[in-house]
Amino acid sequence: MRRLFLLTLLAALLSACHSTGAPSTFESATATPIPSQAALREAQRTAADFLNAWRLENFSAMYALLARNSRDAYPFPDFEAFYREAHARLTLKPEGLRYSFANAILRGAEAAIAYDLRFETSFFGTFEDQARLLRLVNTEEGWRVAWSRGDLFAEMAHGATLEVIQTRLTRGNIYDRDGEVIADMNGVSLAVTLLTRTYPTNNPEACFAELAKVFPARSAEALSRLFGGSTGRDFAYEIGVIAQERFFEVREALERHCTLRYEPRPTRRYLKGDIAPHVIGYIGPIPAEQLALWQQRGYPRDALIGLDGVERQLESVLSGQGKAALVLRQNGVVVRTLAERPGVASQSVYLTLDMRMQVAAQRILEQAFTSGGLGGLSTGAAVVILDVKTGAILTLANYPDFNVEAFNPNSTLPNAQALVQAWLNDPRKPTFNRATLGQYPPGSIFKIVSMAAAIESGLFTPNTRYYCSGIWNGTPLGDRTRTDWIASTPAGRHGSITLKQALTGSCNIYFWHIGWTLSNADPEILPNIARKMGFGKPSGMTDLPEAIGLLPQPSRYEQLVGRRWRNSDALNAVIGQGDVVVTPLQVARMVAAIANGGFLYKPYVVEKIGIIGEPSFIAKPEITDTLAFKPETLAAIREAMCEVTTNRTLGTATFVFEGLRGVSVCGKTGTAETPTGGTHAWFAAYAGKTPESPEIAIAVIVERGGEGSSVAAPLARRLIEAYYALPLPAG
Repeated sequence: MRRLFLLTLLAALLSACHSTGAPSTFESATATPIPSQAALREAQRTAADFLNAWRLENFSAMYALLARNSRDAYPFPDFEAFYREAHARLTLKPEGLRYSFANAILRGAEAAIAYDLRFETSFFGTFEDQARLLRLVNTEEGWRVAWSRGDLFAEMAHGATLEVIQTRLTRGNIYDRDGEVIADMNGVSLAVTLLTRTYPTNNPEACFAELAKVFPARSAEALSRLFGGSTGRDFAYEIGVIAQERFFEVREALERHCTLRYEPRPTRRYLKGDIAPHVIGYIGPIPAEQLALWQQRGYPRDALIGLDGVERQLESVLSGQGKAALVLRQNGVVVRTLAERPGVASQSVYLTLDMRMQVAAQRILEQAFTSGGLGGLSTGAAVVILDVKTGAILTLANYPDFNVEAFNPNSTLPNAQALVQAWLNDPRKPTFNRATLGQYPPGSIFKIVSMAAAIESGLFTPNTRYYCSGIWNGTPLGDRTRTDWIASTPAGRHGSITLKQALTGSCNIYFWHIGWTLSNADPEILPNIARKMGFGKPSGMTDLPEAIGLLPQPSRYEQLVGRRWRNSDALNAVIGQGDVVVTPLQVARMVAAIANGGFLYKPYVVEKIGIIGEPSFIAKPEITDTLAFKPETLAAIREAMCEVTTNRTLGTATFVFEGLRGVSVCGKTGTAETPTGGTHAWFAAYAGKTPESPEIAIAVIVERGGEGSSVAAPLARRLIEAYYALPLPAG
């Protein structure tokens, strides 16, 4: 039956094709001649070549197979643009066409090939268009396609257009851990449309000049070129979208020279745009170089997408996906629906951030730089505070920071563009998330790792003694004399101390001895322990981008660096210098594992996802690795870290934490030399009401800030006091 139907259809189409609008030489016929099988095979071969070229997006090969009058009617640039635009709208996958011939009919120098076509698309899935017709004509060049726009879809021969009709959803909100709104869609913006029939002062150029002031992306010259020729005619052009607050400021000037129409639209609103900007992120137009990729995902050309932070990482969750239909529409009426895709509701995101503490951390950093003396020394700083029992990020602060509202396309800030440009030009990189992406030498913070490696190797115990003289003359290495930091103090040396005391007092001499000993035994001992403790690899976090740092690989050193691993490299690595590079997040995560008994949790900043009252996701703490160390290893490290803040003889930060009441702090100072000069100031710690009940882990870094004990540790104390709402010390 289907074969008979197609034969009847083909005969009818051959006799009536002159009315389709396609360039053709077909003439009406009253009888159906006996087809030539050879000629029909040639016609089918040409049809197959045309469809194969289409499948491969070889538009020049397709065009070469068009009949001469088709090429005359459709120049190649128009032909190619027509198909490329259609492929983008279809979201057609590479080689996403599959055809099968159904039947064919030949009448002299003309042929019609019936075929079915399957479209495989990224957004709409797979759909079929059956009983399609390809018309061909036999020319001096051989069989050629008598092409028209109807060869994409039949209705397009009569003026129908291929369109995507999609419901636009309201973007989900972002909340803190207590449900306080950080970002929502309750802002109001106005779409401004220019009506060109009349101008109040009969001066279109004055109107264009005023519009250019409000919409800087459009110059007065460009507006005049685009719309000046429409003066006196009943046309309407959308110029742009403006925040309601800004509209009230410019309305009078605009309406003095322009006739405008306004349409209210909901818009993104950042209620706390300057709080946790590196976590929240912002939205903006699709970057031009990414447009094809986002259209493949079903986004319209003018969509706003997340470009940074959680707005970017959870774009699909926050934006959802409106119900969509791929249709052919003519004169505003849908004449055929080709494919449909159900919608996915947008959802709100609840973060783990303690907003009270986040605000406090940013203010503490700001004060340190603006009035605390760091402004002329340091290029920036970062703070990470984790829940030691879950890995939840409670605070993530950077200095300098910025206000995400300025990046909002409908920003309420009057100087938004100037602010953005200033931040982008600032060599301190305010928009850079130092806390998760900054990579620094850790300095003496890394001695926590080195102590773990020493004990785990079996070559040292927590109480193994070594004499810290203040100066290491290179024996047995024999390369150069190395001086410990204590050599420049009145004490001059630590004397005979245990490994635990070496960590508390941060004795380089002891740790160089460890580096030498471990490297001679097995150079991989230290880097292997460091990897177990979370360095040199991703943490598993998916809510924000992170860097992985760098650890030396002695076994591959010659391959990677160009020379063999030397014991002097081990001496650098063991004190957190040389090739060792870490992030503040990795340091906080390592300290959290020391505090909680050896569990490395995946850090996360998204607590739950869903519509109010109906969460679709609730974060569960996830252990990604366990420090399967000897019991005495972690116990000794914890004891040594607690002595850092309490032992008046050896502790490098005891003077900082004197007088602190109601909370126990166990930490480690670090002062890391930088390749370009100066030192990064580090302090890493865990804190709780008692040493046995740690609650938070904290990492502080001040770039080129000086000494960890005198710069980073005091900041950590202020942060801990703020977290536990402790009274600030007098003075």
